[in-house]
Amino acid sequence: MTRMIMLLVVCIASFFLSGCVETKYLEKLGLITAVGYDQDEDEKITGTLVLYQFNPAMEDVEKVLTSTAKTSKGIRLSQNLETDHKLVSGQLRIAIYGRDLASKGIAHLVDTLERDSSIGNMVYLTIADTTAEEILTYQMEETPSNRGTYLYNLVRQNVEAEMLVSPTLQEFITDYGSVGKDPILPLLTAKDGKVGVSGMALFIRDKFIKEIKKDKIFFIRSLIEDYDLGSVEVELPIEPFDPYLSRLHEGQENDKVYIMIDSIKSSHTITAKKSTKPSFKVQLDIQSRLLEMSEEMNLSEPKALRLLENEIGSYIEKNIKDMILMLQEEGTDPIGFGMEYKSIRGHQNVSRNEWDKLYKQATFDVEVHNNIIRTGVID
Repeated sequence: MTRMIMLLVVCIASFFLSGCVETKYLEKLGLITAVGYDQDEDEKITGTLVLYQFNPAMEDVEKVLTSTAKTSKGIRLSQNLETDHKLVSGQLRIAIYGRDLASKGIAHLVDTLERDSSIGNMVYLTIADTTAEEILTYQMEETPSNRGTYLYNLVRQNVEAEMLVSPTLQEFITDYGSVGKDPILPLLTAKDGKVGVSGMALFIRDKFIKEIKKDKIFFIRSLIEDYDLGSVEVELPIEPFDPYLSRLHEGQENDKVYIMIDSIKSSHTITAKKSTKPSFKVQLDIQSRLLEMSEEMNLSEPKALRLLENEIGSYIEKNIKDMILMLQEEGTDPIGFGMEYKSIRGHQNVSRNEWDKLYKQATFDVEVHNNIIRTGVID
């Protein structure tokens, strides 16, 4: 009898609970997969949404909505009036901020995403080289079934391939809220019938200030995240290798040799020294495979291989030094030197303004150790 009563109570409770939950029919929803924001001429925000709509009578349909308002929520209200599908954010995969808007700050727009409980913290944030609207409406040679999903997969596969620093909503919020570290996001560009990643966008707080071209990403990413299967192209003067070049090179006027190394495994350490001015020891250890060379070289001689290791190491070391000095000059700290400096200050608090001044005075000692463990797949 007791079991019957309990079963009856559960059934009644389920009935009332089901009446409180809003039923959402998939055919009536507009699933937002991408959002884009741009700065309007009169200081308003232009918002672009990519929707995925389900229709039983035809294939799934993509729709792009664009409207202007003073807030992101105002944009959503306006766009709701332009579709017969209810807009929902649960499938949002990527957010894009136009270049002009990003240069003025994106914290208020990122905060809106964070406050939406239906949006996960693994959404990717990116910057458009021109406008977010152009990226989301660009006519590509091969039109994807849904642009939002395509752009998300574009960024994801490059993050997984260790070509980019992971740009999730959670990571941006963490870096933006930290004293001694600034965010860094992918920079998207549309040209030649394709949309791709052209580099990384550097920030001071929430303001985009400068871009890093894609061929330089390795030299900053290697100090933010370690590599497991990375790759980088190296350009070296050919003169030191003359004794080890094949006869095929004789008579040619090439003064450079281009080398691709891959299967890179790296580890880095950044140590702050206790001194009047901030001083950092930066060490990067690399193990790699020699994949390709523009010149034929006799690497069976140990001296030739050691020379190659040292020259590649010196090239990477110089580029990392140049990268750090550029970051210091621009006043942006995506690597997190400030956080490392704070760790040796113990209980002494370091404010943002204080670190900004100290960062300009900091010195850096960089060492790169490179070890080529294979010179080709047949070794």
